[in-house]
Amino acid sequence: MSHFVRSIAPVVVGGYRAFRTYVRKDFNHQCAYCLMSEFFAGGEENFELDHFRPKKRFPNLLNDFYNLYYSCHPCNFTKLDHWPPAELESRGIGLVDLCKDEFGTHFSAQTNGKWTGLTKSGDYTIELLRLNRKHLVKLRGWLTEQGLAPHGMRIEEDELRG
Repeated sequence: MSHFVRSIAPVVVGGYRAFRTYVRKDFNHQCAYCLMSEFFAGGEENFELDHFRPKKRFPNLLNDFYNLYYSCHPCNFTKLDHWPPAELESRGIGLVDLCKDEFGTHFSAQTNGKWTGLTKSGDYTIELLRLNRKHLVKLRGWLTEQGLAPHGMRIEEDELRG
């Protein structure tokens, strides 16, 4: 089963920004890439909607609910409009999509908080999005010690607040 489960696209007016509340809920207030909760990543104001498939390359998906992912600012800023080049895509290498894939298919989480790739797509995603940034590794290591590893489950905010 995938890490995130998308709901049925709501009927909204006002362009892709109108989907924010629904996308936020689908991603359980967690970044689609580094899996950090708003609770640990600067709050809701530090999160943005990311076009998983960049709007420059896929303009037809600009307002597609299922192409909008909830992302912390650092991950969204790092990803920008990056998309795997055709040469990598032809070899089946791309960004890991945790709306379709299980975390453990592409990544292994070490107890110290570092993630390693288990597939070429896992390696590509870790490198492109810098998913082993120093603060992420430290925070994931601490969360693992507390029994709250974000890669293993959807952490509910109530659990974090104790």
